[in-house]
Amino acid sequence: MGEVIRGNGKILRAYGLEVSGCSLPAEQVGGDFFEFISCDERTVFAVIGDVMGKGFHAARLMETIRHMLRECIRINPHPPEVVRRLNRVGGDELRKCGAFATLCLLCYDGIAGRLSCVNAGHHPPLLLSDGKVKVARCRGVALGLLEDYHGSGVEEFFLVDGDAVVLYTDGLVEACGPGEQRYGQERLMKTVRLQNGADADRMRQNILSDLETFTRGFSQKDDVTLVVMKVTGKGGQRGGD
Repeated sequence: MGEVIRGNGKILRAYGLEVSGCSLPAEQVGGDFFEFISCDERTVFAVIGDVMGKGFHAARLMETIRHMLRECIRINPHPPEVVRRLNRVGGDELRKCGAFATLCLLCYDGIAGRLSCVNAGHHPPLLLSDGKVKVARCRGVALGLLEDYHGSGVEEFFLVDGDAVVLYTDGLVEACGPGEQRYGQERLMKTVRLQNGADADRMRQNILSDLETFTRGFSQKDDVTLVVMKVTGKGGQRGGD
């Protein structure tokens, strides 16, 4: 397994991708995480997750799941096997603490332009292409809830130059503004649609700016994590390799 790339505002340009992400904890530390893990010269994993709870307890569990995730990818980088193995080894730890974790795992093949998605109870990715936004169908069950769980099955997309993928945690869409109104997936999709043509970092900044406008300074109860991936290379052909 190659480099692990993490950190708020980190921009990755490799594999024909430009990726930007950040995590904003509701308290001093939080249970959300995102990571980009290079597997070989053509393959990179993008992961976003949310451990139940917040604060130091959730942060400790998050780091445990994060470490296990890297090891699972190292042992067998096939996406469904990564989630199955992670649920087996991480699920016990989560259940001991009376917790669970949602996770969405993306594997991008920069040669074929193929994006494989396996979900464990997390919000499905949004895909922006030609000014249109599509919600991925993969859903799944959170890690730690079922002892023998194999994930949602693999959903595949073939991305081309200019396509973008948005990953986020529930703290974003459940953020409240005046009157306890939630930001919601519909507003997020509308905001993402308006980003057609923007680079990954600008998309991320514009989405968070719209979230800040909506919440109008109201303090939030949950961590907010957002990751944007944009294809900047050749990509693949739609519908096949």
